Amino acid sequence: MPPAGLLLLPFVLLLQAQLSRQAEVPDAAQVLLDFANAARGGNTQALPKWRDGTDPCTWTGVTCSGTAVTAIRLQHAGLQGTLTPALAQLVSLQQINLSGNELRGQLPPLWARLDHLERLHLDNNALSGTLPAAWNMLASLQYLGLSGNQLNGTLPTAWSSMGRLFLLDLAGNRLSGTLPAPWARQRTLVRLSLARNTLTGGLPREWSSMRSLLQLDLAGNKLRGVLPPEWSALQQVTSVDLSSNTLGGGLPAVWGGLGSLQVLQLQGNQLTGAIPNAWTALADRAYRIGLAGNAQLCGAVALPLSRALLDAGSSKEGSGLTAPCTWEADAAALLAFKADVTAQQEQSVLQDWLPQANPCAAAAWTGVSCKGGRVQSVNLTGAGVKFSSLEHLASLDQLVEVSLSGNNAAGASLPASWAILEHLILADLSGLGLAGTLPPSWAHMGSLEQLLLSGNDLNGTLPAGWSALSKLGSLTVAKNALTGSLPPEWGALTSLSTLDASANYLSGALPEAWTGMAALKDLRLNSNNLGGPIPASWATLPSLSRLGLASNVGVCGGQPVWGKNTAVHTEATNVQQSCMMVNTSGTMAAVVLGVALSLTLLSLAAVGGMFVLLRRQRAELQLIQSERGSGGFLSMSNGGGDGKHTNLRTFCLSADARQAAPAAERFKGLTVSDPWQGEHAGYIQVALSTPHGGLPPPPSIAGGSTTPRSAPPQGEEHRSPSPGSGLPSPERHLWQVAAQAADRGVDLTARRARSRRAQLFRSRSEAPSALNEVSAGQEVNEQGRRQQEAGPAGWSQDDSELDMLRVHSRLALLPSDGGMV
Repeated sequence: MPPAGLLLLPFVLLLQAQLSRQAEVPDAAQVLLDFANAARGGNTQALPKWRDGTDPCTWTGVTCSGTAVTAIRLQHAGLQGTLTPALAQLVSLQQINLSGNELRGQLPPLWARLDHLERLHLDNNALSGTLPAAWNMLASLQYLGLSGNQLNGTLPTAWSSMGRLFLLDLAGNRLSGTLPAPWARQRTLVRLSLARNTLTGGLPREWSSMRSLLQLDLAGNKLRGVLPPEWSALQQVTSVDLSSNTLGGGLPAVWGGLGSLQVLQLQGNQLTGAIPNAWTALADRAYRIGLAGNAQLCGAVALPLSRALLDAGSSKEGSGLTAPCTWEADAAALLAFKADVTAQQEQSVLQDWLPQANPCAAAAWTGVSCKGGRVQSVNLTGAGVKFSSLEHLASLDQLVEVSLSGNNAAGASLPASWAILEHLILADLSGLGLAGTLPPSWAHMGSLEQLLLSGNDLNGTLPAGWSALSKLGSLTVAKNALTGSLPPEWGALTSLSTLDASANYLSGALPEAWTGMAALKDLRLNSNNLGGPIPASWATLPSLSRLGLASNVGVCGGQPVWGKNTAVHTEATNVQQSCMMVNTSGTMAAVVLGVALSLTLLSLAAVGGMFVLLRRQRAELQLIQSERGSGGFLSMSNGGGDGKHTNLRTFCLSADARQAAPAAERFKGLTVSDPWQGEHAGYIQVALSTPHGGLPPPPSIAGGSTTPRSAPPQGEEHRSPSPGSGLPSPERHLWQVAAQAADRGVDLTARRARSRRAQLFRSRSEAPSALNEVSAGQEVNEQGRRQQEAGPAGWSQDDSELDMLRVHSRLALLPSDGGMV
């Protein structure tokens, strides 16, 4: 049997454990008394029933669950002291409400140990210091009220993970900084009030994920920026108060889709523009929309919204509602300009240029700035957009500055309509690829001080009328294609300090009248075609520090005596030579160049003519070779009684075949209805020979009478004589061609038959002594064939019918042996 001591050991250990736990658990009464002593402050009469030796669960404002204290409710209890960190020992606390007292000091970070705390109300005290970031450990906290204190510092980003907040009220403190975007993770938040602090920055678009939010109050801060269109996702929100801030921009049209909105307070901001048409949908649910005190709001109010806006919201007070918007015309002009933008980049650069939006809203339209509700500046430098016209910008009648360099306007021109921009001071249109001329009408832009047009494709002359631009201080037209002379009238530009017209095609003399440019400091005329001497009076220009005349070979005649502070550049000129010598050498060079050019053109024309002739001869000789290779001969027949040949038959039979074949077969071949228009268009017919040599052709050819002619002597080679005086000029030329062919030894005999059919043979021996009338369907008689074989024994009476023959000029050059000439 075990000793009695061993039997009591478990009971002893259990007792020790209980005593140890009791030592760890704080005495709730003592903790509350310590809290009361700190909270009373100077008011010792506060909490009179909180006395030592009594049950704390019976004290005023204390609630217990069993012996555990679960709530302390001491609102308006006259407390004037501070909050003790020791209260964190009462871990069973679920509610603390000390609002409406005069508590001072800081919020105890140790209260983060109150794991079961669900409600903490410390509103309307005099608490100060910062918001403890450690309070994000209050895992069960649902309601936190700290409004009406003197808390300062920023909103802790760590509070984004605090408990399961339904309500967070920090209004009426001295909090500063921006609204933490991570607070968007408070997805259970129903009411958030940060009103009457000194918060700055914009409205976080991320807060659109607070989908449970019913009431949002950010009034009375220094918030700026625009109303986030993303907040249209807050479909549960019933009340939004953003009044008394410095919010700007237009009213987001998508806010018209806030399906539960009843109250919207936006008065006392810097909102601009008209009320979007989409806001008409709010008339079904919103009973108050406050827009008063937004001076730049304007435009008509739709009748369904008039009750909520004008009656309940008093929105007309201090605003321009019901009156036309001053910026509407400017917005229309800018949207028309945007419509001419063709590059894809505009989707990202000009995406905020939207219809029904105010271009003068704070940071609303990229590159646009305004004053008094009117567009004064359009600055799209380096935006990388491509546009086709600048015409629409002429409607911005209050425009002071336009800067478009670094873009692409190839093919566009300088609008003459810009002459009405009487307030324009700066126009930077360099490097755009603009074409066309310099508008003379721009002389009316009396406020213009800087005009930058370099790096374009401008042409034409420098307008003399621009001398009226009395305030113009800087003008650059370099790297264009300008021509003409330097206008002497520009000597009246007394404010001009910089003029760059280099890299053009300007010509003529340097104007003496430019001595009147008293403010001129930098004059650049390099790389032009200017000539003549440098005016000596230019050396008296009081402000001139740089003069560029390089690469003007016509500049001559020496230099004036310049001031010691004037840098003159005359490289690639003839400034050291006499102008007479330069002009003489230039004239001679022009003459030599002209002669050389003329000779070159004549040579090219000759070469071209030879090329055409060679091509024609090559084609003709190829055709002749083809005809000779087939052993053919020609037969030309008159189609009528006027002696004009209208049919050309080509027979392609060899000599043996001609003798053996019937005549009907010999005369089969190709018929060309018009020999002058077909494939033989390159051939001509020439008068070859007549028995009487030199007499005019018969009446069928040349219109004269036909008389018998005697035959030439037997065996004598016939040569074509010179044409007689009765032969017409065209026929005379052809006769000469034939005569030249005969003189080369070509022996040709031709006869004219009664049938008005003429045949061509390659030699006298090949021609028959007589030809009877033959048709396409007749045979040649045997006697004619024998005479053809026997050769020409003499001339018969029928031979007297032989007058002249038009033959193919190229065939006439075929010798009797059949070879090529």
